[in-house]
Amino acid sequence: MINRLKTALLHSLMWVWRGIGFWPYWGFMLLIVSLLYKLDWLDRQFNVGGMNQWKWSVNLGALLLICFWTILLNRRARAYSLLLLDILLTFIIFADLIYFRSFKDFISVPVLLQAGQVGELKASIKDLIHIEDLWLIADLPFAFIIVGWIFWRSYMQKRNAKLIQHATHLSITDNRKPRRFWIRFVPATIAFALGWALIFFPVEQQKNGWASGLFVGNWWNVPIYNVTGLFGFHGYDAYRYAKENWFNTKLSDEQKQEVYHWFADRHQLQQQMESEPLFGQYQGYNVLVIQAEAFQQFVIGQQIDGVEITPHINELIGKSIYFPNFYHQTGQGRTSDADFLTSCSMYPLPTGSVFIRFATNSFDCAPSILNEQGYDTTVHHAYDGSFWNRYNMYNNMDYNQFYSLENYTIDDPLGWSLSDESFFRQTMNQLKLRDRSPFYALAITISGHHPFKLTESKKDLNVGAFEGTTFGNYLQAMHYVDSAVGTLITRLKNDDLWDNTIVMFYGDHDNSLFDWDAYEQFFGSPLTDLDKDKIMRQVPYFIHLPQDANAGIVEKAVGQIDTTPTMMHLLGIPIDDRILMGVSMLSDAPKSVVFRNGGYTDGQLYYVPSADGIISNGTCYQLTDGGQATDSSSCAAGAVEAMRDLSVSDRVIEYDLITEMRKK
Repeated sequence: MINRLKTALLHSLMWVWRGIGFWPYWGFMLLIVSLLYKLDWLDRQFNVGGMNQWKWSVNLGALLLICFWTILLNRRARAYSLLLLDILLTFIIFADLIYFRSFKDFISVPVLLQAGQVGELKASIKDLIHIEDLWLIADLPFAFIIVGWIFWRSYMQKRNAKLIQHATHLSITDNRKPRRFWIRFVPATIAFALGWALIFFPVEQQKNGWASGLFVGNWWNVPIYNVTGLFGFHGYDAYRYAKENWFNTKLSDEQKQEVYHWFADRHQLQQQMESEPLFGQYQGYNVLVIQAEAFQQFVIGQQIDGVEITPHINELIGKSIYFPNFYHQTGQGRTSDADFLTSCSMYPLPTGSVFIRFATNSFDCAPSILNEQGYDTTVHHAYDGSFWNRYNMYNNMDYNQFYSLENYTIDDPLGWSLSDESFFRQTMNQLKLRDRSPFYALAITISGHHPFKLTESKKDLNVGAFEGTTFGNYLQAMHYVDSAVGTLITRLKNDDLWDNTIVMFYGDHDNSLFDWDAYEQFFGSPLTDLDKDKIMRQVPYFIHLPQDANAGIVEKAVGQIDTTPTMMHLLGIPIDDRILMGVSMLSDAPKSVVFRNGGYTDGQLYYVPSADGIISNGTCYQLTDGGQATDSSSCAAGAVEAMRDLSVSDRVIEYDLITEMRKK
């Protein structure tokens, strides 16, 4: 019995040993199987409705195209290459997972151009890593062992061959090289052809079916992922970037005419404000705009254990024009997108940030418009001026002065930089030192940045059951920012600026927190899908006018893109030939709020697109009927118009059309 076991064991070891000789095949296949598992696990983490029935096909095809060439290499080079591919592709999967958890999008080439900012985000990244993510690297220890063994075996074979040659004084020649080449070349060619077919035919079928126009519109990356898979998406994204930036593609005359006609219609809508109330009633007044980091609407008016989270802002809202249905419209550019939307009244890009990709293009932004009116225009942000390429973009936007980290004294460090309380105090000192009027100042806060960790001395809100959680930290941070705003208002009054300054306040984007159990615990009731979408898109916006004039609530749906036209309305600055896409929030002109993913709301309907990008598969809510879902056809026309708006904006930005349009 024991002898039989020994014989079976020896035979097994012999077959394993022989199997090593087929490393071009089994090593290659092991890597493919491992990565397919990781991609399937990743897709379940994304939870974007699931890829279609072609998921395994396109993922396998992409991996074959990425790895086929390793079959052509010799044993040691092949082992080393497969290990490096495993590490590299696993890192890409992990990076996309972390990025998606924060931004609900995928890493693109323009985002990689912002890679220098990753070091600044290390605290936020650490907070986004989960223990189960270790499954992604579970295969790597075995891969290192196998590769080490391959190297050792190769070394021993060469050493033994040299010993035999030395002992026999014979020259050993290998006559199997031509045969070895064909043994490698044929399967490598088959792997390449199969990989191409497994991607091409599924994608082509979907392009001619439900995904028609998907690769032209570029309004959202998730539907593209659902067609191509993760590595297919990155391949397409690289092609898209090269096409846009390295090849001199031009818009057709027909495409340009569509843009011109769109703005002709929009100008008629915008000019309606010039005959409406409040137009020009605050001509020559100062304007102070506060862009609050990750400040969301849901904390406004809320209490914890009887204590208001935002008492100062709540009081200020009661004396201001308040827009409870104000939405952020940012994309991958986040804070820079909010800045661009509110200052330049154009939509953000589907990938990357305008601040980084097109910082030298022509735009009609608030500072340049107000410079023409004799304003002193400044922007204030207590952080590195190169972050989001602000130095270059602000220079192009025509600010008179950009106050960055080097202009602030870090006398009260907090989070990423300086506490908002100190930031507001020093910003007011800067404006006082300039002593110019009228002024336009944009103050961009930072204390509310993820992961929202305050020093103990600044925590004065009892968050109860949320203590020690990121959600609880967020509530603490918003309470602190509210306190800093209260201090700022006191300073404006003490400096005799309160009665001749328009103050605008808005949140820049969501908080990247998707723990819905915490939200439901906070609200004390279950949340619908509509509730969740609105929570992540709504940020506060209010305008305080001198003497608390015209205070009240405006229920219409409005967005960040409407901010500069609203300011122009109050200051009495006509649109003229300026290229702006927003409409004054104080105007009765009808307009939808469009989101970068192709969703929209007009205050009556609320459309959430599906992950496959098909309009009929999206969800349409009737807001006037308690937010009940209705037939998607009710939102179809608005969804088509939303995609048209995004397409027009993309063309203007990517092809730098504003200079050309001014000549029309």
